[in-house]
Amino acid sequence: MKKARILILIFVVLINICCGNKSFDLSSVALGDDAKKYDFENKDLFMKDAAKADIIQYYADENKGVIYGNIPLDNTMGTRITVYKGKVGAIDTNAAEKYSLEFVEKIVKKHGNPTAAITDKAAVDTKFVKPIFEKLKKVSPEKVSWSQNEKNTFTYPTSFFWDDEKNYSILSISVENDGKIRNKYISVTKEAYRNNAVFGLKYPTPQESPWYKYMK
Repeated sequence: MKKARILILIFVVLINICCGNKSFDLSSVALGDDAKKYDFENKDLFMKDAAKADIIQYYADENKGVIYGNIPLDNTMGTRITVYKGKVGAIDTNAAEKYSLEFVEKIVKKHGNPTAAITDKAAVDTKFVKPIFEKLKKVSPEKVSWSQNEKNTFTYPTSFFWDDEKNYSILSISVENDGKIRNKYISVTKEAYRNNAVFGLKYPTPQESPWYKYMK
């Protein structure tokens, strides 16, 4: 009997540990959904700022317990979720640098062909960047190429932009000389954007923005 009680106690403890380590999957959050569908009020995951009427910001400063699909998120940049008038208005996050390419592949697969893209050149150490080149080539074959006139330089998309009629999404990446990749992803409802509810975005779109003619 005593042994049975000990086994039950161990079982309960294991369940509590498993539940306590459960991650919040950001990829499950859909823009425009009722925010009450999600565990944004979990103080172990998010800090809350409701200083403005109709706008609530939820922050995961170090992304502890927050992932995107099976991809770890950056623990220095954090995640910001905007709720506007009770609905999910925006998601702003960054994947951990080590998983940047996997993140890029996942986001591009999710949104499909971009409405627009920006390309730039990067001077790199080819021994570090060759694997990155090959993966980016698969993601965006028409926009990735080695420069014929500049040694150790390649062209790649630094930003992807999508307009699905209800939302805008932007994925930005930066390839550094040593092969490190930085990334930033933001997805926002047009309603939240046009009511200036999202930190870091301004409406009307500034003319100097590369997305000026797209974000109306």
